[in-house]
Amino acid sequence: MIDAHVFLVAEHAAGRLAERPPRRLVLVAPRRVLVDDQYDRATVLARILSGAAVRKEDGSLDAEVAGALLRLVTSSPTEGEAAPLAAWRLRGGVQLEDGWRLEPAACQVICATPQMWGSRLLLRGYGASRASRNHEAGMVGQDAVVVIDEAHLHERLVETARNVAARSPTAMGLQVVAMSATRSPAASQAGLSAEDLQDGRLARRVQAVKRIEVVEVDDWRKDATKAVVEHARLAAGQGTVGVFVNDVPMALDVAAALGDRDGQKVELVCGRLRRADVSRLRARRPGLLTAAGNDDVDFLVSTQSLEVGVDLDLPAMVSTIASASALAQRAGRLNRSGRLASSTFVVVSPEGLLRTAGADGLPRNIGPYEQEELIAAARWLDGLGGSISPEEVAASTLPLPDRPPLPALRGVDLETLAMTSDVLGADPDVALYLDDPERVLPDVGIVARRHLELDAGVVRGVLMACPPRAHEVATVRLGKTLERIVGAVDHGEVASWVVRTRDGQTEPMKLADAQPLGSGDTLVVPDGARICTAGVVGLREGPGVGGALDDVLSEVSDGERSDHIVVVSAENVHPLVEQDPALGGRASRTALADVLEDIRPDLARRLRHHRRLTDLELHWCGGDSRTGVMVVRELERRAEQTPLVTAEAVTVDGHQAAVERRMGEILRALAPEGLGADCGRLELAAHTHDEGKRHPRFQRRMGATGVELAKPRPGHRPDRGDGWRHEQLSAAYAAYASGGDPLVITLVAAHHGRGRPIFDRGGGDLLDGWSECPDEVRVWVDRLFGPSGRYEDERARVEQRLGVHRLALLEALLRCADIQVSREGG
Repeated sequence: MIDAHVFLVAEHAAGRLAERPPRRLVLVAPRRVLVDDQYDRATVLARILSGAAVRKEDGSLDAEVAGALLRLVTSSPTEGEAAPLAAWRLRGGVQLEDGWRLEPAACQVICATPQMWGSRLLLRGYGASRASRNHEAGMVGQDAVVVIDEAHLHERLVETARNVAARSPTAMGLQVVAMSATRSPAASQAGLSAEDLQDGRLARRVQAVKRIEVVEVDDWRKDATKAVVEHARLAAGQGTVGVFVNDVPMALDVAAALGDRDGQKVELVCGRLRRADVSRLRARRPGLLTAAGNDDVDFLVSTQSLEVGVDLDLPAMVSTIASASALAQRAGRLNRSGRLASSTFVVVSPEGLLRTAGADGLPRNIGPYEQEELIAAARWLDGLGGSISPEEVAASTLPLPDRPPLPALRGVDLETLAMTSDVLGADPDVALYLDDPERVLPDVGIVARRHLELDAGVVRGVLMACPPRAHEVATVRLGKTLERIVGAVDHGEVASWVVRTRDGQTEPMKLADAQPLGSGDTLVVPDGARICTAGVVGLREGPGVGGALDDVLSEVSDGERSDHIVVVSAENVHPLVEQDPALGGRASRTALADVLEDIRPDLARRLRHHRRLTDLELHWCGGDSRTGVMVVRELERRAEQTPLVTAEAVTVDGHQAAVERRMGEILRALAPEGLGADCGRLELAAHTHDEGKRHPRFQRRMGATGVELAKPRPGHRPDRGDGWRHEQLSAAYAAYASGGDPLVITLVAAHHGRGRPIFDRGGGDLLDGWSECPDEVRVWVDRLFGPSGRYEDERARVEQRLGVHRLALLEALLRCADIQVSREGG
């Protein structure tokens, strides 16, 4: 899908495809490991195209594609670099990437979890700032196609996404694709035809022989693990046996029992593994998590983590009973290619599942699956006729749990969510429109870090400067397992910390001050904390000491940016910081390299020889202690990154002219069909978006002397701190320039996320005694924001005509043009 998307966008950009495809592909997957795998694939393709663009190889296909895609990128490229394709990741437990918000016309691939994407679609982005809500909603809800994988797990999200898409049914709208191997038979769907099955390789996969063998146990609690282990050993001998169970505690027990025999190689994969742990596994067992396999491994034990998204081709499989859809997914990893003449899918089940009268004596649940769901799965298995081949599964009717009646997203709900500029008295909870109630499983991230024994101010600074990275985070659901982990680290010699993000702000705090932990929090424990069992985060019940969780911050994949945390004597660094607080100059970095030469010679060389000062970001976390920490980060381009202060003054006139030109470039690159707005009006909005900065009080705070500035001089902060917004005054200027055009007024007023739908200043307060304000602008200040001001009415009419997401996209276009120019120093 990633390759197809990139190719189609390139073909259209090259003029060889008439129909315009969406510029953004959003891949939504329910597991973080799947998000990471999709992101890795997109990143590989992005590197190939970037290399081709830099080399400019004439005649090669990758260079041709790269050249076509580069025409859609409107920001100025960094010297020696080119990014025809941008890949981004949106998932919990890490500092969120926001560079995807910078290029509205470029070809992009965004890999996200359901909640991260869905919350942004509904203008309540998890971890995002209030002012960025409209920007993000416009970018993910327009000119995009979203593919929701494992859609049977996220029916509520699919409903909401299609509801949003139906409100803007144009080429520039949102396209929604729900993808699942176990979809509802009532859904509108595309599948395989008889003509497709004329392909021998495909037919071999679809018709692969997978016999079903059901093993019943009388006492589930006592005998289930033993039965799984016994039948896994009976299936051994042809290659790696896949063993699927429904929860982590049972997985730990099964893995331990299978590994008791001499020479038996067992690997365990579950949701509590960190991405770094999975990378270690791939390096230790090449091919194990691919269709190629690794015959050195006798048993691959997993929970739901390997059910989906992993291309396994196992010769034998044992599974505990689960939901019908889960069993179908697990069986899809057995004899996947059809290379074996026959294979067996062994299902261990409580005795009596097929006898309704015996249901009272059955377990209430097994893992996350309720008794009723398990009974339906057993009957479904029994009705397959002894085979669970893909062909048989497709021809069957999968039993799906009943969904509770939930209200659909209404227009008034969406309009309420679009009110993003003020805190509402009862802010809507978007989870109602994103999650089926039984699917809500909140979790907490777990990270191990060194140096937590240092002064609290230093540790806090380090966690602010270098928050948890994706590859070092394991996740644990709220519940008893997490309580045991907290209990194990809460009273240790070295304090644990919690990194909490609220409204886009990251706040580290000691664990003792952060109780109780909530969904989205990340618990940072000391390196070596004994909180693991069999290499997996989590402590089993009963006596015993857990295994150590180690710091893996430095274990990044090839091509990913690195973070470096170095403990340094404060007396060696303080003189450098006093002269250059940001350590942003070449001389400061060379002097710092001398300090680090004996500690980290590799980092010292990097500090001396990095090509641009913006390649590295340095943070000194020293406080008043004798020992501090130097954080050195490989800098990633971020949409809201503050540009370096330049010696040249950036005037209002010069900046607005540059933003107007950039808006024109963005619109030409977009090739918008059905955008719903005249391009000339968008360029006029860009030309007037900062007019309100001419207010003399604002200019004084900018440090202006004679010429009106759009950007502050060094050492000045224009924000008055009392809620006064220059965009509100700019809207009055824009009204005068446009003859009162509602769209131009709305875009100028709200492109920074304020004024949606109101500002907190009346006309008199807005002018704030400025007697020399042009009379024409004064008239519009009164018309829009006076006692009978009509700004809110004008905005509401525009929103009703365009729709919430189309208007948000137009606001995002103006903001993108502004950000691009500002980042380039204009």
